[in-house]
Formats: sequence, structure tokens, C-alpha cells
Amino acid sequence: MEAIPHEDLEPFDPDRPVSKEELTEQVKNYTDYLQMTGDPEEEIKKNVNLLRENLGLAKVDPLQFPDVMAGAAGEFAKLYAEFLEVPEHFLYMAYLTCLGSALSDRLTLNSELKPEPRLFTILLGESADDRKSTALIKIVSFFKETLTREAFSACWGVGSAEGLQVRLRDGKKPEDPKKLLLCFDEFKQFINKCKIDTSVLLPCVNSLFELNLYEAHTKTSHVDIDNAYLSLLAASTVQTYERIWKAAFTDIGFNNRLFLIPGSGEKRFSMPMKIEVEQKKPLKTYLIKILKHVGNGLELDITDKARNLYHDWYMSLENTIHTKRLDTYALRLMLLLAVNELKPEIDTETVEKVIALSDWQLEVRQEFDPIDADTTIAKMEERIRRNLKKGSFTERELRIKLHKAIAQSGVWYFTRAIQNLHKAGDITIEKQGKKRLWRLVE
Repeated sequence: MEAIPHEDLEPFDPDRPVSKEELTEQVKNYTDYLQMTGDPEEEIKKNVNLLRENLGLAKVDPLQFPDVMAGAAGEFAKLYAEFLEVPEHFLYMAYLTCLGSALSDRLTLNSELKPEPRLFTILLGESADDRKSTALIKIVSFFKETLTREAFSACWGVGSAEGLQVRLRDGKKPEDPKKLLLCFDEFKQFINKCKIDTSVLLPCVNSLFELNLYEAHTKTSHVDIDNAYLSLLAASTVQTYERIWKAAFTDIGFNNRLFLIPGSGEKRFSMPMKIEVEQKKPLKTYLIKILKHVGNGLELDITDKARNLYHDWYMSLENTIHTKRLDTYALRLMLLLAVNELKPEIDTETVEKVIALSDWQLEVRQEFDPIDADTTIAKMEERIRRNLKKGSFTERELRIKLHKAIAQSGVWYFTRAIQNLHKAGDITIEKQGKKRLWRLVE
């Protein structure tokens, strides 16, 4: 189909990735132009529809942050982005992370799952120019200024699980909920601490993503954490993030517990102006309204239409490494996006935004997966099949046969591959005495 020629309209290029906002703006500009020319209404509609079809062929950038920013987080991001060289969506998602930490013990969904609004958010940029740390500092400072220490508590790094235990208990009674936002302006600090041979920091933080307790006892140390509500907010370069993809992290599924927010800042202010107190007041008032809205505890209902919309999305979600725990994040984001706009329930609009964020996160995970996890699992599946063609083996025997491949990729990939094959019906378990043997289904 031919593109509509017009001297004031940007040339149509189907190979150039564009945002949805650009497409919308292009249609609006063209519509305005046609109306100014005085063409008949039917002619205008015809030309605009033709333009929409042309633009529909354009490639929309899959990493473009979706149009979901609103409510308290949206207002905060909009104001601070006018003064700082920080990507607006960095501010938005960091705000939601802090809000989730503050409400982690009081906000949930009317569901047997009882999700908590806690996020493990990583702001991902290429370099220091992307102003990741600036976003962290400004957001955390704002919440500290507005809320009491009991309502919001943040810690800039820990060196061990024992240190995290002490920080969670700091000034609290044993029965009190232990809410904490763990912050790292350089995520590599956390990674380096987790690499220490005797450290249990990684399994501790990993467990606290979904649970509220963790225990680890040795001759020299005792970690006993309960009634804990941990959130994570960190900044990282892409290069540092790639280091996470090691067996120690992937074997326990740490990577798919992270919500990645890639972005790039632009140089605009050599010396940013100060945000006046009066400009911050409406933002602080909005945040306090949210806390009052939640009160001592709020269990949000979801409308039937919204539930059906989420169900359809959930059932259509592919089973890959990149989709792991996306549904967990979807439920948590439902809570946050609803109260962020002071809604009394989770409606269709909220679920639409959550689905847009979740689909976007899937694109992000695939883009920033440096080792192509799905391909690694597929290769491991094929190795398992080939070995089982030779006969039936116990899981231990299979591991011995595949020890080189497991050493290169990690035990997690082997476990995931064998689970996939079993679920698909390609392999099955048969008992021979006390042995449980994996067998290929012919």
C-alpha cells in the first residue's frame, strides 16, 4: 500500500522502530491538517484510515515503556523528570517499589494466594550517564521525608544474611512486621557479597522474595528471620547484570525474581534547578492519601471483567524461562497500580496496564538474556533425550552422563529441562524395585 504523500508529514518508514506515542501523534497531525484544508468529511475519514493502515505496518519498539504512568507514581515521575536527567519510567517504577515496601504488610488481593506488593526492581542502564543512582536516591529520600521510619525503612546495602537479619530486627519487637527496602546504587556490591563461599545471602534474599521467613544454621552462624517483608531496589549496568547469569544464581531461579527496567538518560541540565517545597507538597499529600486508603489493612477485590481478562492472559502465557514468575509480578502490580490511583477495587483498566507491563517485561527479559536461556534448556532437553534412547536411567545416572554440559550451564538448566520433558509427556518415570528410572516415551 502506498504511503500518503504530504510535505509536513514525516515520511513513512516501515523498518524504523517507533513508539505507539509517535504513531498516535502522526495520525493526529495529519487529521488536523486535513481538517484545515476544508476537505469533505468523508474524504478526511478515508485518508486518515489509509494513513492508519500504513502506520500499522511500522515496527513498534518492543522495549518502549508502555503507556501506564498515572496516579501518585505518575505525578512524581512527571515532576522530577522536569528537573533531572532521569528517564521518567525509572522514577515511576522506583516509586512503585518504595510504595510496595511501605504497604507490604497491609495490602493484598482477595485470593487464596494472598500476594504482597513487594518488588525486586533493577534499573538497568549502559553507563553512569543513565542516572540510575539518582533515581534511587531521590525516591528513597522522598519516602523518608514523607513517612515515618515505622512506615518506611530503607537500608543501603548489607554484607551478609546475618547483617540483613540484624537490620530487619533493628528497633522492632519480635512480633512486629519487619519491613525493609534493600537498596544498592551499584548492584555488583550485592553480587560480590553473594559470591563469598561461606555466604548464605543469596539464598536468603532469594527465599524472601516469596516467603516471609528464612533459616540457616551452621556451627559458626545462625540466621533466623521471620515475619519479614523484603523489597529490593538497585541500579546496574548491563555488563554487571550479565555477571548474574552464573550457576549459583540461575540454579535457584534468582534472575526471574528480578523486574528489569532498562532505560537511557539524556543530557539536559548542567546544573538542575531545585524543586521547591511547594511543588513537593501535592506529591506528599497524594502519598499520605494512599496510606490512609489502605489503612490498617486492605484486601482488594477484582471485578469479573478484570478477572476474565487476566485469566485469558494467564492461560495464553507460554512456558519458557523468560515467563517464569511473570504471573507473580502481575498480581503484585495489580495491587500497586490500583492503590496508586486510589481505586477501591482492581478494574479492567488496571489489569490492562498490568498486562502491558508484563508483556513488556517479557520482551525486556528476552532482550537482556546474554546466554539465551531458552536455547540452553532446549539443548539440555535434547541431550537428555539422546541418552534415554540408550536405556532407562536414574536422575543421578543422567547427571553423571551429562556432567560436562551441567558444569557449563548449571544444575538448574538440567532440572528445568527434565521437568519440561516430563510435563510434555516425552519422558516418564518407572519404578524398578527401589529405583526410580527416567524412560523415553516412544
